[in-house]
Amino acid sequence: MQVAPKRFDHRWPAGAVLLLMFTSYIVRAEPVCPAYVSLPTGRIFNLARLIADTGSPELAHRKIQDSLAQIMAVGGCPKAEEPDACQETVAVARKALAELQACTSPRLPEETAERNRPEPSK
Repeated sequence: MQVAPKRFDHRWPAGAVLLLMFTSYIVRAEPVCPAYVSLPTGRIFNLARLIADTGSPELAHRKIQDSLAQIMAVGGCPKAEEPDACQETVAVARKALAELQACTSPRLPEETAERNRPEPSK
């Protein structure tokens, strides 16, 4: 009795390679944002959780901007019940805002070309 070879054996490795290429393209296309932002005082802000809750780094950026604008609209931290805690919260929010800005802003073609340029040989 002769056993017939499987018909799709040669396609499986090719499919796996294509799948890996596609997923690596998607991973490179996504901006990389830090999971946490911390201050020298030890205060930590879970940036990954905010991004997950809002749905994207861009929406998280907008939410932090809106929150900071509301704080400034009512007079800022001097009018808060606990001004020191408010100032620390604003500081970590501003740092998170800067990190989100860095990971969501598109890179300029010149910036990308400059970083990809090979180092001159010595």
